[in-house]
Amino acid sequence: MRFLGPHACEEALARGELHVLRMAPTVWGRFANLREAARSAGVVVHQEPMESLDRRAEGVRHQGVLGEGAALRLQEMPDLLDRIRERGNSALVLVLDGITDPHNLGAILRSAAGAAVDGIIFPERRSAQVSDTVVRASAGTAGRVPLVRVVNLGRALDDLKEAGVWIYGLAAGPQSRDYRLESFRGPTALVLGSEGEGLHQKISERCDQLLEIPMPGGIESLNVSATAAICLFRVLAMREPN
Repeated sequence: MRFLGPHACEEALARGELHVLRMAPTVWGRFANLREAARSAGVVVHQEPMESLDRRAEGVRHQGVLGEGAALRLQEMPDLLDRIRERGNSALVLVLDGITDPHNLGAILRSAAGAAVDGIIFPERRSAQVSDTVVRASAGTAGRVPLVRVVNLGRALDDLKEAGVWIYGLAAGPQSRDYRLESFRGPTALVLGSEGEGLHQKISERCDQLLEIPMPGGIESLNVSATAAICLFRVLAMREPN
């Protein structure tokens, strides 16, 4: 796994996933704190020409700082279910039904980290996987939220229901309810569909309630990462004590 940019490297270092840190001479002094912290943690630190880092980053912006290390650790579904039971009514989970754009996935992970989401479930197939681009798009926060990759997303939703989680699917339509009318007081899962197709029918049918965000400006829909951010922080706002 590559970590592109100082923020991504700082996050990887904090998680113990950074093994090698490479820095361009032009930023060697600017990021001295990161360099010294990495050395103190036993990370190998190299100074390399910017051109070399550009080749390693394959055209992705890196600000003269590039790290290498272990891939983000994925959790198992039983671990997430245990976490949900411990959290009770405060539990909040994201379920991603085929998000294929790594930049969208990274932005969703950043919002999820900001909202202290208990876990993100995503499918093994027909979905963006956690990559260098995703980590970069998340501004290095991808490892803050437990990630659970499953073979069968429908079965994962069934497991959530058995754990007492109420499943909300984000999809505009005649069966959908204004998201502002929900209290979100119990254990909650928000299900987001793919950029093009939205929720798959079998996933939609497993949701306890479909929600939509009103669009008074007349546009058809929001980017999926914007939808995730709006709904996550709506849940947190509704749960704040009066």
